[in-house]
Amino acid sequence: MAVLKIHVALEEVNFIWDERQVILFRKMWNNGVSLAEMAKQLERKQVEVAVLILDQADNYKIGGRSEGIGDTSLELIKNNRNYEFPLTLYIALEEANFLWNKQDVIRFQEMWEAGSGIAEISRKLKRHQIEIAVLILDQLGLEDMLNGIQNKPVQVA
Repeated sequence: MAVLKIHVALEEVNFIWDERQVILFRKMWNNGVSLAEMAKQLERKQVEVAVLILDQADNYKIGGRSEGIGDTSLELIKNNRNYEFPLTLYIALEEANFLWNKQDVIRFQEMWEAGSGIAEISRKLKRHQIEIAVLILDQLGLEDMLNGIQNKPVQVA
């Protein structure tokens, strides 16, 4: 009997968000607030905010920004008050598949180290590009992911 080895990407990340936090996140995103400052204001880990960025970009809720997600010189959050919305939970990347066959993780690592981009890796592994981004975040960490992804061709499906 063969044993199937499985890897669960981002196993320790909290994907559940209060809808009010998601609304505040979108405002901060549109105002150009950095990832670090968003994490601080939302009282979440940076990796959790990065997952929400992936989710919101994939669902076309936020667009690209010219300043990226790094530090900005001036960070203003206008009208930062809690809205009186009823508590509604939002699950980031709810439909993403976080289960990976160990062999596919190894293939991913080989392709990434060879300089392949997200779109190419996605095609070869037959996975959604968001799932590849999640695996990059899981395997490389946030800082390495941000540095590595800037030097690779990115194409969002």
